[in-house]
Amino acid sequence: MAESENLQGTNLSQGKGSMGDTDVEALIKETLAATQAERKEPPKAATEIKEEKSFKGTPLSPTPKKEAPQPQATAPKPETKAPKAKPEEPKDSYAATFKEYKSGDIVPGTVVKVDNNSLLVDIGYKAEGILAIKDLSSKDQKAGLKVGDKINVLIEKLENREGYVELSKEKADYEVSWNQAYQAYKERSVLDAKVTSAVKGGLVVDYSGIRGFIPASQVKKAQNAKLEDFVGTVIPIKVIQIDRRAGKVVLSHKLAAGEKKNHEKEKILNEIEVGQVKHGTVSSVKNFGAFVDLGGIEGLIHITELSWKRVKHPSVVVKVGQELDVFVLGVDKVNKKVALGLKELQPDPWEAATSHYKPGQIVKGKIARLTNFGAFIELGHDLEGLCHISEISNEKIAHPQDVVKPGDEVDVKILRVLPDEQKIGLSIKRVIQDREKAKLKETQAKKEEETKVTIGDMMKQKEVEKAERKAEKEEKTEESMSVQTDIEIAPAENKTEG
Repeated sequence: MAESENLQGTNLSQGKGSMGDTDVEALIKETLAATQAERKEPPKAATEIKEEKSFKGTPLSPTPKKEAPQPQATAPKPETKAPKAKPEEPKDSYAATFKEYKSGDIVPGTVVKVDNNSLLVDIGYKAEGILAIKDLSSKDQKAGLKVGDKINVLIEKLENREGYVELSKEKADYEVSWNQAYQAYKERSVLDAKVTSAVKGGLVVDYSGIRGFIPASQVKKAQNAKLEDFVGTVIPIKVIQIDRRAGKVVLSHKLAAGEKKNHEKEKILNEIEVGQVKHGTVSSVKNFGAFVDLGGIEGLIHITELSWKRVKHPSVVVKVGQELDVFVLGVDKVNKKVALGLKELQPDPWEAATSHYKPGQIVKGKIARLTNFGAFIELGHDLEGLCHISEISNEKIAHPQDVVKPGDEVDVKILRVLPDEQKIGLSIKRVIQDREKAKLKETQAKKEEETKVTIGDMMKQKEVEKAERKAEKEEKTEESMSVQTDIEIAPAENKTEG
C-alpha cells in the first residue's frame, strides 16, 4: 500500500506491483533512445543504461522520488526538436547560391556573350538570360553593348524551350523611366527631356521613352521666341501631373528652368575661387563693362579690367557672343556676384616700361582724353602717361582744352617713369622750352660767329687804314719836300737870272 502511494507520487503509472515496473522501464528506454538519436552521445547513453539497471535492481521506495520525474521532463524533447532539424539543408547547398526571381522582376545583369541576334546575360540565376537585339532600345542598338557591360533587364519568362531566361532591356528601361518620373514627381526634382515636336497647345517631349506634354503656359521662352525653336533641344522639366494607367505625364519647363539655373548658380559659386581661369561667353556689353556667362552664373569685367590701356567703350575690346578666358578677381557668395578680369591674362606692359621710356626722353604721343587737371596721352607699347595742366603750356591756362584736344599728336618729354604705380609723367611745355632754348642758343652762336668775323675785319681794316694813312703821310711828305725843293730852286734861279 505504501509502494502504491509512492508510485502515484511519481506520476509515471497508475498501476500496482510488477506492472508499474514495466511501464517505468519502457518509458526510460524510450527516453534513452530518443536522447541518443538526437544528441548521438554514446557515453551518455551508457551512463543512462547503468542508471536503468540500478533503477531496476532497486526496490520501489520513497527515495526514488527525485529520479522518477527526470524521464518525464525529457520525454517530450524528441517530439519538439526532431521536426525542426529534419527540413534543414547545408548552407553550401548548390541551390542556395541562386536568387529567386519571378516574371516581371527588373534585375541587374552582366553581358557575357554577344552575337548578331542576341546577347547572353548573367543575372545570378541558375540559367543565363537571353536578350534579343530587337528588345534593345534604339539608343542601345546604336551604341552597341559589349561583353562586361552592366545593364538592367526585365524578366519576361523564367525558362524558354532552350532553358534560357527571356529578358528585355527596353521594357526594363521603360519601367525604370516611369519609376524615376514618379520619384521626381514626389521629390519635385528636375529632369532633362528632349523636345520632339511643337503643337498648338505646347511642346511634346521624350523622357527615356516616356512621352510627356508641356503646356505653352509652362514653357519659358524669350519674348520673340517661338515654340518651334525648342524642337530638337534638351530642356529641364518638372513633373506636375502623372498617371501611369492613362500614360499621361504633364510637365513644366518654366519651373525647372528657374530651379535649375539657381542650382547651377549655387554649384558654380561653391566651386569658383579667386585666381582661377574660367571659360565663358560674353552675354551683354554695357558702358561700364561686359557681362560673361560662366555656365549658369554671370560675372562682370569692369571697363578698367578689359585692357592695360584705357578703353573708351567695352565694345572696342569684346563683342556679344564672343567666347574667351577670364581671370577670377573676386567672389561674393552672399550677393552672388563674381568680378572678372581680362587684362590679367595679357602681358603687363608696365613690367617693361622702364626699358622703353626714360626720363628726359622726347617721344610722340596722342591725346586720349582731357580732364580738369591735365591730359592723358597714349604712348607706344600699350602705355599711357599724364601731362599735368601745369606742364601743357608756358602760359597759365584754365583748362587743357584751351591748348590741345583729343586726337592731337604732340611731342612730350618724359619726366618720370613709375612702373609700380603705373604712372608716367609727361610735359609738353618743356619740349617747347627746350626747343626755344636750343633756338636761342643757335641764334647766339650765329651772333657770336658773326661778331668774331667783324672784329677780324675791323683789325684788318685798321691795318689797311693805318697803311693808307702812312702812305698818305709819306706822300704828303714827299710833296712838301718837293715843294720846298722847288722853292729853293726858284730863288736860285732868280739869283742866276739877276
